[in-house]
Amino acid sequence: MVSRIDEDGRRAVNVSHNDAVSLPAGSEQALRQDNPRLVELQATYDGLDVAAAVHTQWRRSFLNKNLSLAWFRGDNAYVWQFRHLGHAVRLRMYLAMLDVLERDSLDLFDKVSEDGLFGAFTFEFGDRPPVSRDLLDSINEINYLNDQMGLASVKGLRVLDIGAGYGRLAHRMSTALPNLEAYDCIDGVATSTFLCEYYTRFRELPSSVRVVTLDQHETLGERYDVAVNIHSFSECSLDAIRWWLDRIAERDIEWLLIVPNTPDELRSTEIDGSMIPFRQDVLDRGYELVDDRPIHQADELRELIDLHDRFYLFRKIK
Repeated sequence: MVSRIDEDGRRAVNVSHNDAVSLPAGSEQALRQDNPRLVELQATYDGLDVAAAVHTQWRRSFLNKNLSLAWFRGDNAYVWQFRHLGHAVRLRMYLAMLDVLERDSLDLFDKVSEDGLFGAFTFEFGDRPPVSRDLLDSINEINYLNDQMGLASVKGLRVLDIGAGYGRLAHRMSTALPNLEAYDCIDGVATSTFLCEYYTRFRELPSSVRVVTLDQHETLGERYDVAVNIHSFSECSLDAIRWWLDRIAERDIEWLLIVPNTPDELRSTEIDGSMIPFRQDVLDRGYELVDDRPIHQADELRELIDLHDRFYLFRKIK
């Protein structure tokens, strides 16, 4: 990997993508910074007076360095694939696959697949179908929620995805779960909303999947069974996190899953680079922590994978 040290002293890694699978027809023309829809969304979000629209990490300078728009599923701001796994990426992906496969109680490896579109790096092991970071994370998260709260058996399941990115979990969950009645994606970053609109439309996801723009946050549903936040709150300020938590609390959502970027605690990212714990802010809104465990649960594999993210599952106190 070629890396550089930015002016602020932080190590940066050049974005990369897998071009073995060509871009779909028309996507390169659509996935441009001057796309009128993206320009419109950016202007709208810039004009909002809400904490969720003020960014400490996902600023334009960060996106310019960390995202190639047409190859948004490559190794970039949305999906880290090489920068955290290093030169042993193939071995570590194999070990991660074994760990996730061991707990695949819903047989999701037989229900969802990876085609490598939009720059995703894929890995093939033996005669198994290709896997990717997107696929493994999604299968792991869905199975975890099913084990903890019976996700696949909730009648008329309704999910709120805060910080939905390009919509990877919406894609996987709507494909895998026939009981899904509603899946709402919302994000404080205009580029994410733009990509999520594009990707959910490209994947021809059912009408149960909806992309809600930040300025229309009041149109979110009144009832959800679970809210998920995957690697998003960790990249927001405490003010923005509290704003989102208020939206969750006012809807009395029973379950809340947070997966942070930090291995030891739930922490924000402030404009000065400091990181403030926010677990108490979740508890203050009437939630209790019911489960906290590594996303890779086989101890002997986790050390070799060297990925130490954790699941934090909260439940509303009745």
